[in-house]
Amino acid sequence: MCNRKAFGIFFINKKKKKTRKGMDGERMMHQIKKNLYSFIFTTVFIACSLSDVRASHNTSRYFPFLEKTTNYVIGKRSHINPEYFYTTASTAFRPGSGHGGIPELGGLYDLKDVINSLQVVRAAQGIAVDPVKEVTGSDEFLGKSAMFGVSGKVRSQGVYVSYEQDLKWCGFSVGASLPVMFVNTASRFAFKPQQSDCLFQGAGLTPEAQAQQILVLDQIRRQTHQDIGFQGNEWAKTGVGDLDMHARWSYFADHVLLMRSIDFNILFGVVAPTGTLSNINYPSAISFMGDGHWALYLDVMSEFELKQDWKIGLILGFMDQLKHTRTLRIPVTKEPAIFSALIGRVQTDPGFTFKASPYVILENLTDGLHFQVRYTYLRHNKDTWKDKRRDMTVQSYLQKDPSIIALKEKLSKWRSHYITFQVTYDAKEAMKKWFMDPYLYVSYDMPFGGNGIAKTHQLSIGAEFHF
Repeated sequence: MCNRKAFGIFFINKKKKKTRKGMDGERMMHQIKKNLYSFIFTTVFIACSLSDVRASHNTSRYFPFLEKTTNYVIGKRSHINPEYFYTTASTAFRPGSGHGGIPELGGLYDLKDVINSLQVVRAAQGIAVDPVKEVTGSDEFLGKSAMFGVSGKVRSQGVYVSYEQDLKWCGFSVGASLPVMFVNTASRFAFKPQQSDCLFQGAGLTPEAQAQQILVLDQIRRQTHQDIGFQGNEWAKTGVGDLDMHARWSYFADHVLLMRSIDFNILFGVVAPTGTLSNINYPSAISFMGDGHWALYLDVMSEFELKQDWKIGLILGFMDQLKHTRTLRIPVTKEPAIFSALIGRVQTDPGFTFKASPYVILENLTDGLHFQVRYTYLRHNKDTWKDKRRDMTVQSYLQKDPSIIALKEKLSKWRSHYITFQVTYDAKEAMKKWFMDPYLYVSYDMPFGGNGIAKTHQLSIGAEFHF
């Protein structure tokens, strides 16, 4: 038999023996308050202890893929959950503050730095290259700061399938999930004269001459990208995301602590890097999910039914991605990594990511129709890069000024604030005798704040079938 005492530190067992006959009402209330305070303290302690780490099963700054609360509270039933999703993003919360283009999450684009990267790499190969001279016939613009704003779009759609199997033993179950998706991205460039060298700010030029100068600078940019080997500003790919596998322990207590019920769940999981990776020859390309990293995560979730059809809940957790080495573009100095001419093996050690997600559910607005509103906070700490190239003839930023290293690491940090609205129809609650007692739901994830993330909106339509 299962030993419930080993797991019951948070709750009073619903089958606890009745208090002895002589205990008066005041003493009973004192005991209830004591247990309630103990539970609140424990929950707060867990939240505080996880506040420096992270907890989303997906750590992409481009796709939210927030877990559904019904994936935690399963009610000792196995289920399969197919879901269609659509995401779109055209702007980003810029690192630091403000708004900007999605490709600018890795840093601002200065054509001077990109040309310098190209020339340093080609010089080490014994090749002289000068895109400025190729276009203009002179070096008048060489070494002059030419800032471009880089805007972009990221869209995806696909099917996310999850499966949960109740082991019918001590509250344990196991599950897995995997998305199949199509992603398309694009980037566009716009010259910013007021943020560039004074030579390009139009002083003494007619509007026609300034327009011609901007056109020439864009031709130099295009030539530079061609010399680096970029294959285009648009990218599209169909593939799978990362495989999420987990084990769950759940505990349900009925009519305790002045509540109708308490549902407590702990998930421990592993994320396998099966997802499609970005293509370094397309600057707008992005990895589908975890960028090739194995990951471990732990989630703690509590749901409280305050009174009939009124529920509140809280999800906390963290994930630790393991180190991974792959071939990437490495900045020579300050240029964004995706626009660098230097290519080599890089080991990435990702930072932790913390998630806190409180929510409220109002059930049976009409028979079987539930409404949920949920807030999710995600915070990802800085990533660390290590240069693993065998040939260090060309030095990357990792062998140079520590201030550049600190700047790049700062750009890898991000945080996001999401609000989710979900409407669910529970066939069983509505007393419908439908096959497999499905939950049918529609949810919308909306970003309303953040730092260093794409402002991605996600619409999901799914069904959860029980057996």
